[in-house]
Amino acid sequence: MPPLFSHHALAVSGFCSDSVAKPNSWAVIVLCVLLFFLTISVVLFRRRLSYVFKSLYSQRFYSLLLRESKVLEDMMFPVVLLYDLLTVSLGTLMIVEHFYAHLVQKTTYFGMFGIIFAIMLALYFLTFTANIVYTGLFEHQKERYSLNLYKFIFLTNVAIVLFPFLVAYQATGYFVVLYAFIPVFLALLGLFLYRIMKINPRNINLFQFFLYFCTLEVLPYLLLVKLLTKF
Repeated sequence: MPPLFSHHALAVSGFCSDSVAKPNSWAVIVLCVLLFFLTISVVLFRRRLSYVFKSLYSQRFYSLLLRESKVLEDMMFPVVLLYDLLTVSLGTLMIVEHFYAHLVQKTTYFGMFGIIFAIMLALYFLTFTANIVYTGLFEHQKERYSLNLYKFIFLTNVAIVLFPFLVAYQATGYFVVLYAFIPVFLALLGLFLYRIMKINPRNINLFQFFLYFCTLEVLPYLLLVKLLTKF
């Protein structure tokens, strides 16, 4: 054999496992479960789910949604809500894992995912109940259903739009992908507030609504962030 193809040795340094990409298989499993739930929701509730998604952007689709069925009493509600909360919980877990990896190491990946999901579920129904209290105290019973429905619409939009960002982050490993979701989230939040204010603008006191939103909608999540930063 010619010397060109023999007697060659490549210099090999020591293998460093930290420099090798290590995909998080648990996150992939959760993403597959979320994709399954989303597929089931689209197959079973395609029409209503489409109205739910578009209702945040168009009053016409909101009217069609109300005409279609009592969404919060429909079978679609728990199925889609489960997908929504699981998706938001996974996004929160990815943030916690990036900034507070030691918390995940203490409880295991699925342990922390379960804790976050339980907190998200509790916060959702806490604010759901808070809407009942708010509408009862300030005599907005007629707006109660619309407030809770718009909350569900907003959460569903956040979950559906967030899902591809989570997939992209998991595939690339670049955390900046989740930063790119921030302006999208703020735009959805702005639409959510606009839709709430348009429910019955004559009967809604802006000061009362500001106190309600800051105390019952924003404060619980700020307390959650504060709690995480203490560990």
